[in-house]
Amino acid sequence: MADERIDLRSDTVTRPTQAMRQAMFEAEVG
Repeated sequence: MADERIDLRSDTVTRPTQAMRQAMFEAEVG
């Protein structure tokens, strides 16, 4: 589980834009 979380975060900060990053951050908190 930890591996998936790190992978997703890295992919979100390196591939998608700020909009996608914010969406993922909001989803993680919500």
